[in-house]
Amino acid sequence: MPTDAAGTEHYPAGAKAGIVSLVPSLTELVFELGLEKQLLGRPSKCAEPQGRVDAITIVGSPTNIDLMKLAELGPSHVLVSINDTPETTLQEIINLGVQVVVTHCDGPEDVPALLDLMGGIFDREAQAEALTAALQREIEAIRLAAAQHPVRKVIYLTWKNPWLTISPDCYTARMLALAGLSLLSGDSTAASRELQLDQAFLSQAQLVLFGDDPFQFEEEDVQDFQLDHGIGSIPALEMIDSRGLSWPGKRAVDGLRELSEIIAQL
Repeated sequence: MPTDAAGTEHYPAGAKAGIVSLVPSLTELVFELGLEKQLLGRPSKCAEPQGRVDAITIVGSPTNIDLMKLAELGPSHVLVSINDTPETTLQEIINLGVQVVVTHCDGPEDVPALLDLMGGIFDREAQAEALTAALQREIEAIRLAAAQHPVRKVIYLTWKNPWLTISPDCYTARMLALAGLSLLSGDSTAASRELQLDQAFLSQAQLVLFGDDPFQFEEEDVQDFQLDHGIGSIPALEMIDSRGLSWPGKRAVDGLRELSEIIAQL
């Protein structure tokens, strides 16, 4: 029987399930598994897949759910992330008589278990297995590529003015580690993740990655970075799809492929 990240077992529901997703990445995964006709609700900051998700009813954000609207939709299952939805909100949803499917991925190696869970509950085993096979191929390929080189130091930027980075123990950092990239976080604190980009810090890195979420870096931002910090001392600079490094499903496959292309050029 499919068991979620909270240890709760779920009976297979198949086509009878009505789904509300409270996590943008899980909303996209629902579409990838061919379950869009069963998707009743989604979170407000949900833009993917573009052109298809707009028709789905908004039920709030993971931390601020409109329980009345959710109840009106009458879902059988609500998809949540263990880190994003407060325990009190989870209990309120359970009190509505709805099954809450709790998900969590520490890194890309955990994604197959998520796919297996979703496929098992919603009768999408074949689609889940295909995604898992594609992901495993990319994981093995990037491991082999990374093994050909010493570990490289990387700066990963998520914001400018101030320059912010990610937590060294998050999903994205583990994606980078799989590619043989070790995150440089300097003296940044867990609260702010602000970086002091002096020359001593920059000189440690072989690569600087500019994400597109939450701050959407563009080419002019990369050029400004070069001008501000001295072109001669700057390591390789690359823009990258942040969601490919932080979302499960096909995004993880695409993210690993993009990383493989970047490390091949270093």
